[in-house]
Amino acid sequence: MTNPVLGKGEAIAISDADIANLADSLGCHPADLQAIAEVESNGFGWFPDGRIKILFEKHWFYKYIEGTTRTNAVKSGLARATWISPAKGGYKDQATADQRYSLLERAMKVNRDGAFKSISIGTYQIMGFNHQVCGHPTAEDMFNAFCKSEAYQLSAFAAFLKNKGLVSAIQRRAFIEVERGYNGGGLNGAYATRMKAASDSLRAGKWKSYTRGSMAIPKPTIPPAEPVSPPPVPIDAPPAPDRPAVITQGPVPSGGWLAAILAVIASAFGKKGNS
Repeated sequence: MTNPVLGKGEAIAISDADIANLADSLGCHPADLQAIAEVESNGFGWFPDGRIKILFEKHWFYKYIEGTTRTNAVKSGLARATWISPAKGGYKDQATADQRYSLLERAMKVNRDGAFKSISIGTYQIMGFNHQVCGHPTAEDMFNAFCKSEAYQLSAFAAFLKNKGLVSAIQRRAFIEVERGYNGGGLNGAYATRMKAASDSLRAGKWKSYTRGSMAIPKPTIPPAEPVSPPPVPIDAPPAPDRPAVITQGPVPSGGWLAAILAVIASAFGKKGNS
């Protein structure tokens, strides 16, 4: 048996209806939620090779180590006392997915828990140290769940917005408040400007016809930190060419998982092409 590749998982996808459902429940517009993803990850949570997107934050790793360990980590380029902006070269050694995962793997050998706490992860680039806010017992558990499914990322994103008091800001499109609460400040409105521009574009384009409840689907149970249920039933829609094989979530037919699987088999023999 080969060892799993760090950062790769099932990558089960969600649909636009899932995002609309969340927007309906929060009383905001889906374009405003998706604008955060556009700014954080260009709206897509995986690198082209199928590994989940991460960014290693050296100033956070610095906080989780001390003494000689910290000194050595600073010397080796794994840690630093303060944040350095991209414009000043703070991320010059993270231009590729390989470089980012190399930093993570090196940090894991120094302090595994601190390493996972020090990365931003996935579509919404949530920092690992927010794992409890997002409903996961450890940062590594959250990382693994995010690799498994976008549903875990979306539920963590919802929990983050609620527990950080950002729902009102999203409802009012107060993107400067979102920037402060989501990114910790220090960006002088740059993210806020980009969020508003992304939201305006999405409202005029993809979400132009959206009205509250227009895309409603049965609300899924928020997935647990330790998945115990069988995976969602796959549908026959092919994966996008630039992402790993995905499964779009949908409601499970009545009758349990056996009935759901039989229904899918029957459907596969009854129709062809995209649904």
